Amino acid sequence: MILPARASLETRIKAAGFLLREGWHWLTSLGLLVAGVVLLPFLPLGVGLYPVPRLLQTLNLLGARAQARAAAYTAAVVPFDPRRLDGQHTFGEVAALVSSPETKRDASWLLFHCAFALLAGCLAVGLPLAAVLYVFAAPWWPLFPPQAPLELAFPVTSWLAAAATVLLGVAYGVAGWMLLPWLARRLSSGTLAILSPRRYDELSRRIQDLSAARASALTAHAAELRRIERELHDGAQNRLVGVVMMLGLAQRAAETDPAAAMPFIGRAQDAATEALAGLREAVHDIYPPILDELGLGGAASALTSRSPIPCSLDVHGLLRAPAAVESAAYFVLAEALTNAAKHSDASRIGVVLRTESVPGEDVLVIRVNDDGRGGAAIPPRTASGTGAGTGVATGTGLAGIARRAAAFGGTLRVTSPSGGPTELRVDLPCDF
Repeated sequence: MILPARASLETRIKAAGFLLREGWHWLTSLGLLVAGVVLLPFLPLGVGLYPVPRLLQTLNLLGARAQARAAAYTAAVVPFDPRRLDGQHTFGEVAALVSSPETKRDASWLLFHCAFALLAGCLAVGLPLAAVLYVFAAPWWPLFPPQAPLELAFPVTSWLAAAATVLLGVAYGVAGWMLLPWLARRLSSGTLAILSPRRYDELSRRIQDLSAARASALTAHAAELRRIERELHDGAQNRLVGVVMMLGLAQRAAETDPAAAMPFIGRAQDAATEALAGLREAVHDIYPPILDELGLGGAASALTSRSPIPCSLDVHGLLRAPAAVESAAYFVLAEALTNAAKHSDASRIGVVLRTESVPGEDVLVIRVNDDGRGGAAIPPRTASGTGAGTGVATGTGLAGIARRAAAFGGTLRVTSPSGGPTELRVDLPCDF
């Protein structure tokens, strides 16, 4: 009998602690709700382009923490994918963020939390405190002078009133004993029900993401095949045709004058050497052997050392990723450095490679920034779903990076105001 009673008491204490924490966080929820009510009416005027994404990110973070607290109380395992809303956004993107299903879930939880968390926290404190106070304080009413009697639920001036106060305290205790676990279960289950993605919505989102990633992968694969075919046709194939021609001329010359065949043989050897170099370059473009030898950090060091613009490299926190992801990151970095060298007029480039851990997966982050003239942007046809840049210029290099990132379910974001600086960020999920 002792063990069940102890377990029941621990259950009540745990429920009261959970309700107290939610009541404490009610202040933060209320402040965020007030900020949203004040700010959202100004969104059509363009005032909210900068603070609204931060507000939504804060709301998403609070929702993630509330879901973690509810999951810890109920011992549930629930997925939560926090959104990264940093950077600049256009009006259309902000409007899409405000109307997205994730924002609707977060806003619904905020209203739910503001409505019930404070009441639950007050009951978690008030019911046990009132029970203890009424039961133990009422018998001491004779110590109080008649002109200043003990005031609890009502003035206690007699033993009958003291007995009624004690009974009321017992009632408070019973109500707290029965009500607190129920309140904690309702509040935690409501939080999880609101914040946890609906299974249909989650499946729909996954299907859309997989469809988009498959289309991007096919597009990127087709582009790679065309590029390799073009390199082989314009490079190694032409040189091999030259080898065949030189050898044919050497054969004809050898029939009449063997000495005259030697220059043709030498030219054929030179063409064969160039063709071999072209083939090696094409193979290198398919999968750089340096990735196997030195990893992404070493390969990135080789790329930055060859950059015509002074380039710094930070690989602190970089972990090994699947070979396909590292290969994509290598080519993203190579294309970004090439774009900066061709178009930025920069005097310095900074490269950061690191692995960020988010719930459920690791993300390989590639950041390239320069102090050039800016004005870079993703072409409109590829900006959807991959982030959007600011500026006036567009280019096929950024479109290729966007396609390569989308093929792995990743994102590309470019911030490049006119006059600079420019920052490119690519996130590649390692568990694609």
